[in-house]
Amino acid sequence: MRVAPRVLFLVRDAAGYGAALADALRPPPGLTRESSPFELPLGKYGLDGEKACAELLSFSDSSGSPQVTIFVLPDYKPPLAACVVNGVLELISSEATSTERTLIVPYITRSSSYHHGTEHATKASTVLHGAEIGATTDYTHLLVGGTTKPPTSLQIRSEPILCLLEMVRVLKVPTVLLVTSGGQQQGKSSTVSDLETLWS
Repeated sequence: MRVAPRVLFLVRDAAGYGAALADALRPPPGLTRESSPFELPLGKYGLDGEKACAELLSFSDSSGSPQVTIFVLPDYKPPLAACVVNGVLELISSEATSTERTLIVPYITRSSSYHHGTEHATKASTVLHGAEIGATTDYTHLLVGGTTKPPTSLQIRSEPILCLLEMVRVLKVPTVLLVTSGGQQQGKSSTVSDLETLWS
């Protein structure tokens, strides 16, 4: 499997936001969108015969070279979540590349505490928060430019994302967490637009 320099990590959360993002994201002109099932053996974690099943999306150029890779994982619970996330990170890092990979982790929440901590949010607009996790690069600086720092009240209720953020912090993998609220359809569409600008 070939992994692109830009990698998105989505989780099919109970509210349906992760799946909605995966379905809505489209490549710019010149790139094609491909989707395929993805299986990750878990035998090395003592789960003989078990596999994690996910979806792999790729935006590739005319030569078939992936420019964006999107992993769409089920909302696994502990301890399986940590095993799957570790396996995905090992897969990403196993491929040699001349360009340092950057992980982009979108998270949409409807948490009331999140809204309480978002001082500048209004009913008419959706605030996009950004944070650099792990190593920082010029590209991660660019991604968080124009965003605001996540509020201290933010609670991420996704075990795969929590595991990922802890692991990339230790491994110093360049990662950007993007957070917004998803209470309104407008918020969903604006989030898609924000993400699509990352590879346009």
